[in-house]
Amino acid sequence: MRIIYFIILFILISFFAFGEVVTTFEEISKPQMLSINKDYLLITEGPSIFVYSMKDFSLVKKFGQAGEGPREFKVSAFGVPMIAYFHKNNIFVSSDSKISYFTPEGEFIKEKRTPPFAVFRPFRDQYVATGSSVNNDQQTVLTINLHNSKLEKIKELYKSDVSVGPNASFNYPMNNFTYEPYKNKLYLVRGKEGFVIDVMSLEGKSLYTIKKDYEKMKVTGEYKDKTFHNFKTNPNFKQFYDFFKQRIKFKDHYPAIQDVRVTDDRIHVITFKKKDKKTECIILDLKGKEIKRVYVPYPELYGMDYLPEYDIFNKTFYILIENDDEEVWELHTIGL
Repeated sequence: MRIIYFIILFILISFFAFGEVVTTFEEISKPQMLSINKDYLLITEGPSIFVYSMKDFSLVKKFGQAGEGPREFKVSAFGVPMIAYFHKNNIFVSSDSKISYFTPEGEFIKEKRTPPFAVFRPFRDQYVATGSSVNNDQQTVLTINLHNSKLEKIKELYKSDVSVGPNASFNYPMNNFTYEPYKNKLYLVRGKEGFVIDVMSLEGKSLYTIKKDYEKMKVTGEYKDKTFHNFKTNPNFKQFYDFFKQRIKFKDHYPAIQDVRVTDDRIHVITFKKKDKKTECIILDLKGKEIKRVYVPYPELYGMDYLPEYDIFNKTFYILIENDDEEVWELHTIGL
């Protein structure tokens, strides 16, 4: 009987820690981005995009390869990350030096050439993109910029404290500066200022600012050790370990915001706070009033780790989690 109780307890703990397992993806080995709408689910892996049906999770289409043609994308470990997600019933892809549009079934529609080394996102008839400029200390840092329909930069919206270039230093965990276009407004995280989200108009003017008090948490020695371990063992970075090691510094405290998603008329703020191996998600309305707090299976990231493969759709949190025993990626869900 004790064994039965133990098994039941183990199953319950596993369920509440990781949510419901919806399906597995046999074709995926190293996913990088997840996006969901009511009909389809897409996963990126390198220059490839996998489109699945949300009805039965069958593979609808796989497309994309390395190159510069209409169905090809430039990707590299040290280059601009390729992002792909559903936008206005199509698939929008931003890769190095171009943006592309496809039907939900993966049929090519059009592409536009963009300035290099930038990640673009559509904002009505305009675009918001990453860029760089020099700060007061003469360091080159990443910025968020507003571009017109011709992809010309028209305004700098935010200057981060994340430095880039050959003289860059890396201060972990890095302050977030996510930008989320949603319903004619831009929700921009001003991470270096704390728990601050600036809500902007189509013209890039600040409409109002959401500010919250947050509990400062000390950066742990374990986090520091795992960050160095990541650089030392990651196939993309280990040959440059000595370069990174000399430039890595650590903050005394974790930033207030780890990531933000705006959907379902709600702002979902992922913090660094942990509970029972899950991560805090603070849900706000679009004006910043707190609705509730939940905990989701959002893994801790170290060093150059990219954001985990998750999305939020129809008040449900979706995330890809690797099953090391079965060597497959599982789709887990938790209701929000």
